Amino acid sequence: MNKAELIEKLAKDAGITKTQANAAIDSFTEAVTKTLKKATK
Repeated sequence: MNKAELIEKLAKDAGITKTQANAAIDSFTEAVTKTLKKATK
């Protein structure tokens, strides 16, 4: 599954727009990345 497919699935399942789904995925990815970077310091 690529990002576009994930966005489409999330939008459909959550009843939100693809733009909103993309923002949610980007926010989640950023939070996980920052947390992992902090954990490795």
